[in-house]
Amino acid sequence: MSITKADRWRLPALVVTAAFVFAVVCHTLVSDTDLGGRPAAALALGQALAIVLQIRLPLLGWAISLGAVVAAALLVGETPWVDAMFNSYLLVVGIFALLVPWRWTFGVLAATAVTGIALVAAVPGGGLADVVATTLLTGIVLLAGAALRALFEARHDAITQARETERQRQRNALLEERTRIARELHDVVAHHMSVVAIQAESAQYRVADPPQDLLDSLTAIRTSAAAALGEMRRILGVLRADRESPTQPQPQLEEVDELVDRIRGAGRDITLLRHGTPAELPSGIAVSAYRIVQEALSNALRHAPGSAISVELHYRTEELRIEVHNGPGSTPATSCAGGHGLVGMRERVALWGGRFTAAPEPDGGYRVRAALPLEERTAP
Repeated sequence: MSITKADRWRLPALVVTAAFVFAVVCHTLVSDTDLGGRPAAALALGQALAIVLQIRLPLLGWAISLGAVVAAALLVGETPWVDAMFNSYLLVVGIFALLVPWRWTFGVLAATAVTGIALVAAVPGGGLADVVATTLLTGIVLLAGAALRALFEARHDAITQARETERQRQRNALLEERTRIARELHDVVAHHMSVVAIQAESAQYRVADPPQDLLDSLTAIRTSAAAALGEMRRILGVLRADRESPTQPQPQLEEVDELVDRIRGAGRDITLLRHGTPAELPSGIAVSAYRIVQEALSNALRHAPGSAISVELHYRTEELRIEVHNGPGSTPATSCAGGHGLVGMRERVALWGGRFTAAPEPDGGYRVRAALPLEERTAP
């Protein structure tokens, strides 16, 4: 049989316990009874083996332990219960209750009581009180073991449920951010489709006596654009069915200046730097870039009150690089609740096949970096 992950710590613990029990039981039998070294070692070995078997064959291990107790009583012949053997039997029973379903404990308790009655009848020196006492002790040990097992299982279930809840929360956050991004991109694409339809409609009036083939082509273009726009509006209706969404145009990266001015007007130390020559960006990338800066600034305002913030935009031939850094907060954060900012920024960058990192700085601040390719390629 293969060793499970839980067995990796159980097996060494049981082996150490078995070795300790063997040494104690063997020494006690030799010193407190008339048994010789070999019988005492054999009985002690039986108890040690019963403990080790709990890892895979708990019922067999318990049966061996009970059999060793009976053998010791018959060999000593002075009392139905040899103390060293019964004490080690209680240890086996306790481990047994920890590792098996609680229903099995009733059978163990009943078998212990029946064995006690049989030993009282076969071995002198005992009575009904001994049967009651040993059965009661066994029941207490079984109850304690079953209670601990139930506690461990409840704790494990709670941890598992918490992990599943966290995974579901992260999944919901991811789906929410993707839906939000899809709504924003719809507005961008719908605008371009509307422009195509209008240009196709007006093109025929810009050419004197246009040929019929050109008119047919323009009509086909206008019809296709209008049909695509209608389909996109239906998709938008599905995306916005669960909430009210703004109807104003999506913000572009050029509006970052206004965003920074609003934050500066609220009394925060914030700088905006542009490196390179600002170029006209594709609409989708411009919206994503603005949202990334907006989310990064929101995180800085929320989690680092009073800190200085810097925003840098690097315009390069092949990509736009965004870097938002904030120092350590000068006052405790007013909110520690986790949001979806990092999820949203990461999804926006992944949409265009870019790169994204967000990590704390050695000085206690935080830095967000994003690189968006300017050719609007999507992630593979």
